[in-house]
Amino acid sequence: MLQNLSPIQNHILSKLKNAASLRYSELQPEKVPNDLFNYHLQHLVKKGMVVKNDDGYSLSKTGIKYVADPYPTNDAITSLFKINVITIVSRIVKGKIEILNQVRKSNPSYGKVGVPGGVVLKGELIEPAATRKLKQETGLDAVFKIIGCERRIMYKSGELFSDLMFPIAYADSCSGELLPDTNFGHNVWVPIDEAIKNESAEFDSLNGIRIALKAIKNGTVNKIPFFFEENIQSDTVDGL
Repeated sequence: MLQNLSPIQNHILSKLKNAASLRYSELQPEKVPNDLFNYHLQHLVKKGMVVKNDDGYSLSKTGIKYVADPYPTNDAITSLFKINVITIVSRIVKGKIEILNQVRKSNPSYGKVGVPGGVVLKGELIEPAATRKLKQETGLDAVFKIIGCERRIMYKSGELFSDLMFPIAYADSCSGELLPDTNFGHNVWVPIDEAIKNESAEFDSLNGIRIALKAIKNGTVNKIPFFFEENIQSDTVDGL
């Protein structure tokens, strides 16, 4: 997963990426001697990527930032820029609109509830990427249409955390059987008003998703013009 760490260190970070906290025994790979594993674990602690707490071990802010980047490079700014496609899927049940939501099981948005999405691979077109990610994360098949795009520059503790482009793709139908749980998250259909509420946080959110969901609710999603937004978000009270 990560290019400049050892396989054991990558294993530790990969495990913690998908958990709030894990005990020592839950992190240790099979057939890896205890002293060797402890050496690599403590190395990550000393580097400030992993922290020890009452429940075991978890990712630090530095560790979360590190695992959030699938394409690490020597250029700190370039490595933070990538494309994540947003996959909005709706259905009608007994005359009511429902939206597919996911409770994230991986950092940097562990525990967050919202519509699914994921990284677009180099050389991959956006709409096929949306179809691939939906299938991978939920088991469902759908054909998507891009309806907008948002660029979000996000700062944490005053430092640049990520600079992402989010194409927003929409499908008004899908097929297949929903997988309630995958390695990516817990998947569930929710009423559209609940879906809009889930996307209403001031930080680590996208206004473009709210625009799309409100258009779906109002029946105008196929009439709204393609939109593009840029915004800067910070978790500090005073901004940057």
